[in-house]
Amino acid sequence: MRYSALFQPIDIGRLHIKNRLVMAPIGTLFCASDGYVCDRVVEYYKARAKGGFGLIIVEGSIVDPLGKGGPRQLCIWDDSFISGFRRLVDCIHDNGAMAALQLMHAGRNSRPRFMAGNQPVAPSAVSDPVIQHVPKELTKEDISRLVESFAQAARRAVEAGFDAIEIHGGHGYLIAQFMSEYANRRKDEYGGSLEGFLRFPSEVVRRTRELVGQGYPILFRVSSEEAVPLGRTLEGSVAICKRLVEEGIDGIHITIGVYESSYLTMAPAAIEQGFNAKAASVFKSAISVPVIAVGRIVDPHVAEEIIASGKADLVAIGRQSLADPEWVKKVAENCADEIVKCLSCNEGCLAAGWKEVPIACIQNPGLGREEEYAFVGAQKPVNVLVAGGGPAGLESARTAALWGHKVTLFERETSLGGQAMIASIPPTKEVLKEVVLSRAKSLDRLGVETHLGEELSSEMVRRISPDVLIIATGSEPLLPDIPGITSNRVTTARDVLKGESVGDSVVIIGGGLVGCETADYLAYHGKVVTIIEMLREIAGDISPASRIFLLRRLADKKIRILTSTIVKAIMDDCLIISSKNGEQTLNSTDTVVLACGAKPINHLESEVQGFVSRTYVVGDAAQPGKLLQATQQAAKIARRL
Repeated sequence: MRYSALFQPIDIGRLHIKNRLVMAPIGTLFCASDGYVCDRVVEYYKARAKGGFGLIIVEGSIVDPLGKGGPRQLCIWDDSFISGFRRLVDCIHDNGAMAALQLMHAGRNSRPRFMAGNQPVAPSAVSDPVIQHVPKELTKEDISRLVESFAQAARRAVEAGFDAIEIHGGHGYLIAQFMSEYANRRKDEYGGSLEGFLRFPSEVVRRTRELVGQGYPILFRVSSEEAVPLGRTLEGSVAICKRLVEEGIDGIHITIGVYESSYLTMAPAAIEQGFNAKAASVFKSAISVPVIAVGRIVDPHVAEEIIASGKADLVAIGRQSLADPEWVKKVAENCADEIVKCLSCNEGCLAAGWKEVPIACIQNPGLGREEEYAFVGAQKPVNVLVAGGGPAGLESARTAALWGHKVTLFERETSLGGQAMIASIPPTKEVLKEVVLSRAKSLDRLGVETHLGEELSSEMVRRISPDVLIIATGSEPLLPDIPGITSNRVTTARDVLKGESVGDSVVIIGGGLVGCETADYLAYHGKVVTIIEMLREIAGDISPASRIFLLRRLADKKIRILTSTIVKAIMDDCLIISSKNGEQTLNSTDTVVLACGAKPINHLESEVQGFVSRTYVVGDAAQPGKLLQATQQAAKIARRL
């Protein structure tokens, strides 16, 4: 087997795991509003168990009513939750995987509106810089009660049939707060030194062990480093874990970061795959129990290298398990080329938690809708014609073909992909090609008839006479009403990224995603770049983790940024701009690049009225927006044909 290291069995305590592949716990917001397991949760985990994971760590479940950090979080603070978890465990077991439950309390990262208005609690009355709710400092009596809350939650997990539990001591949640001066400023025995920082987690581990018994596997999740001022370092984390192993921990799960450094926890494509494995190797050399590595692991060769080289004993696959629940199965069957790759974009998954909506995925429209999206076949297959081979058109064609319809797709360009391929050109964005490549492979397997270099006209539609027409013809750049906009030294970001030449000094009008990434691209190629944005900040439409790295690159490349500024006119040799400082002249500009948004291209809809019974418009052709919305909309429509 090509990836033989990944498929060696391993034991954690008495738990026997068939391979080295763990599904990482990711908050989904799929559960019932009162925190109980529901059908949606069961089907979500069932798909990943069937997909071949050796161990599935079920997402963080709240051990105390004052520990909720968001809506629709699984809860286990009462015995009434046990039966739902038992049903979930049985499903995971029936589909070939072992199951662990992650136990957590958000501490100062809890929010009052999810706790009936109650004040969050924490080691000290120090607010998290991101959440900004001042917590109540826990008394010693409160601490004793919370120790019992964790232990009783573990007891419930055992009664539900879980093969292991994982205590969440990472990401700046309650236990992590006790273990770091970043949140813990106590002067009593629960703070002030390594011994003080260790006291609460040690008490949790000891009491948990009393209730679950000897031999029952207890895992501990820890951030290798917190990457913030006063935060715990790698050295400090290793010291803590060595002591917790002495207390009875059977395995360590190495993550990274807290909310303030979540750009590492939610590592975007700007960070190399498996970046946190180096830290995991430090733990492995220092402790005697199995170590799990996690952190942007997408390609199987990266996972294989981590295990084969001894950096860790297991690897946890998080976001990639959302994009393709059959990742493990495909690797095992030497079909890695069929993997639908995670984009590390965070648009629908990890960023969803901040938006307080259930997770979703550009690459997998069926995420969280596994039962609803299960292939059943169309009751009455129809002939479907798709105009446009960008992401929305490709997803429409793929889903319609999966459901058994006869699909024909026309794309006016000589290659598929549309704006996604253009968007993959700036630095660190190459992974966006996977939006196109994975769907193109599916079209080939499904036998979709594809015509490249042919624009679908109304006459062609009339001749083909489809039952359904899906219009996914995309968008075109929006040209602002600025004097001089038609100058021959004005171009668009799309044309620049497609290879149009520009001068040495470039001004980009528009500081959103497109404008900033075009600036990054041009500066990489040696151009002197200025961004002009009418809003107070740039890149506001980018996921937080990606934004941090993009802004760093713009700063490193010394790109000039003018915010709260508008362009009044484009002259032959300068620009007239206006800001709070009044009107100014911007000289020495060779090329002006427009990144001011987009407008739909959709002339076909009106032209085919009367001779197509059903017509749908999807993606940018309906309303320019993000990839996530385009693919979700396209799949929804195609599934209901």
